[in-house]
Amino acid sequence: MRSPYFLTERVTALISSASLDEKWLLFMNPAPCSSLIPRIIAHFPYNYFALVMATGIVSIGCETAGFHSIARALLYLNTLHYALCLILAIAKLITYPTVVWEDLIHSDKGPGYLTMVAGTSVLGVQYNALTTLHSMPNVLMFISISLYMVVIFSLIAGIAMSKDKCSPAQGLDGLWLLCTVSGCSIVVLGMSLRGTAPQLQVLMLTALWSASIMLYFIIIPLIFFKWLFSSVNRKDFSPSWWINMGALAIASLAGVKVLENDHHDLFLAVTPSIITITFFLWAAAAWWLILLLTILVWRTVTRSLNLAYSPGNWSIVFPSGMFAVTTMNVMQYLKVDLPTEWVRVAMVGVLLLWLGFYLWMLASFCKRIKVQ
Repeated sequence: MRSPYFLTERVTALISSASLDEKWLLFMNPAPCSSLIPRIIAHFPYNYFALVMATGIVSIGCETAGFHSIARALLYLNTLHYALCLILAIAKLITYPTVVWEDLIHSDKGPGYLTMVAGTSVLGVQYNALTTLHSMPNVLMFISISLYMVVIFSLIAGIAMSKDKCSPAQGLDGLWLLCTVSGCSIVVLGMSLRGTAPQLQVLMLTALWSASIMLYFIIIPLIFFKWLFSSVNRKDFSPSWWINMGALAIASLAGVKVLENDHHDLFLAVTPSIITITFFLWAAAAWWLILLLTILVWRTVTRSLNLAYSPGNWSIVFPSGMFAVTTMNVMQYLKVDLPTEWVRVAMVGVLLLWLGFYLWMLASFCKRIKVQ
């Protein structure tokens, strides 16, 4: 006689063995569950918080460029995105805790969970910049730090202690640099909060910034080695590689926020070093951007672009928006006057990129629903 949990066990076995792209396909067209809501919950990909990250940074950039109405509209939309993603994430954790845990300690899937941390922090920066709700950024800051402590240490410790590991060819990609993005997103939010932060808080956030940079320079040599000395299928060239640039950009922005904090005298002796590191991170991000654009042109010419929509595509939008916002902040700190027209053109370009991907996402949903 079958167990009353037979169906749940089948679904658990199926989604625990699926890759991130396969989870997206199951999310859009899953077969094992009998009704719509259980299907959506069972196959919800946690890396969908990248949508919150992308929408948030575009909103912040629009506010900086003077497009205040658009920035406010994107804030409302992003609040809806975050609420939906959070509800689905919690529902999946309650319904399929084993699947969530197995994915978290999987080297190919686990890093995607860090989008929850970055998405929460970016939304907090939005509320801090666009509203007078002082409590909301603080609540989101608390949630972000809590998620970071749980996810990143469970991820690394769980994979380290796991017997079955992915090969570097399968498990190593730009998603791992979310270790840097998530930590630096907390630094940006914490240093941007209104009011004078306690000296200990500033010290701890600066330490987190340093640790996040450390993780970048541990991971990026492995990625670069894979690019140069391993066979990479051009058609499988993941959008997550754009995080190579985005991680540097947000680390540079976090450096600017460290320099602008109210306890600047705390780091007076090492301020020149912080300025040097911040500019170095921005310059390295610019170098990566040129390389990624070169690869994009190469793939377009060779017709090796993968035109199927997946949540990972937002990994292109967020780094692009982050680089634009970081450039504005770095130049402002260095007292380099950027022409207003340049700033507006850059943000219009990023906004159009976001809009294109958003319409692509909606079209993908509508197509799947029509098929169903």
